[in-house]
Amino acid sequence: MNKLHPINLDNGTIQIHPLRLSDIEKQEQIIDNYLEILSDIENTQYIPEKRTNDREQVSMNLFGITYRYGQELGYTHLITLKEENEVVGQINVISPKGVKVETKYEIEDSWFIEYFLNKKVWGYGIMSGILRAVIAEMVDQGIENISALCMSENIASIRTLEKSGFIKLRKFDLKQDLYKFQNL
Repeated sequence: MNKLHPINLDNGTIQIHPLRLSDIEKQEQIIDNYLEILSDIENTQYIPEKRTNDREQVSMNLFGITYRYGQELGYTHLITLKEENEVVGQINVISPKGVKVETKYEIEDSWFIEYFLNKKVWGYGIMSGILRAVIAEMVDQGIENISALCMSENIASIRTLEKSGFIKLRKFDLKQDLYKFQNL
């Protein structure tokens, strides 16, 4: 399977969804939401390469989401608090094609999951639940070879991965470990 169909999940409080036409209409608000996350040192402690205060860069990254979908390189899903209509995070699913074209990961035929969440909603188990639901949708679509990278000092993310069915396979590089989803 080389394509992921858009995942739309809604538990009444949180929505997981691809970028929608209605999101384009509120682009400035979404940029503000992303800037709140990506400009904060705590939010980006383990993803410093994503840290930015640049509105234009965030805007271009949002535009890039649609390009990556069309090229089947990656599938970005926003995490939105429904009541506030606020984007509080993101789950990015990189296809095997995207891994080959956009990364230096020398791993064949694996889909990769990346995610981040605004610190104001940390500690509630939100990401574990979201990740389990997204992976269940991926498995339903026939995608089972799913991996993730995690810095060994990022204890919260390690717990999230483990609660979501991932096991540590090995050291990936000097900073990160490679995790693989084990469908039970």
